[in-house]
Amino acid sequence: RRPFHPSRLISILQLLPVVRGVPPDHTGDAGGVDESVRKAFRRVLRSKGFAWTADSNVKALYWSHAGSSFEMQCLGRWWATLPRQQWPDEASDSILADFDSPDHDDAAASPATSTVGDRRQEVVFIGPGLGSIDSQGAVRSALDSCLLNDEEWDVFRSRRDGEASLACFENSLQTRMLTY
Repeated sequence: RRPFHPSRLISILQLLPVVRGVPPDHTGDAGGVDESVRKAFRRVLRSKGFAWTADSNVKALYWSHAGSSFEMQCLGRWWATLPRQQWPDEASDSILADFDSPDHDDAAASPATSTVGDRRQEVVFIGPGLGSIDSQGAVRSALDSCLLNDEEWDVFRSRRDGEASLACFENSLQTRMLTY
């Protein structure tokens, strides 16, 4: 599990059929995208789920796209960032089911720690023709290309304890706090 690099994610989000919520891509990274990827993303009518971007090791994000609108909302913190005694007792088992290791402990994590708790990418894409293996592979490949590479991952892990030090992964994607 790794976070999305915000700039590369924005380049891929530009492929969705949206007119609101995605900032302009100033990197030009989407220019070399394969036509099969462009075709798959043009078919997406709705996408939603959880996302983790490299500009924060704390914020749990909710990805919401419907029709021509896209929005990224901050749901709060990943469970892994909270001491377990702050978790609701009745939800502990279901929370741990989302962890990459039940033994993960953010408080004891070091740059060498390979687990990330419940931080993850879990996004569903809905649209005609997206059930084909080719379309699924194109979407998966495009999103995988947005994940931090090995070098970036090493930088992220060495800086993850200080949110301010993660500013090297600049994010121009607007996120708002989810309110009820």
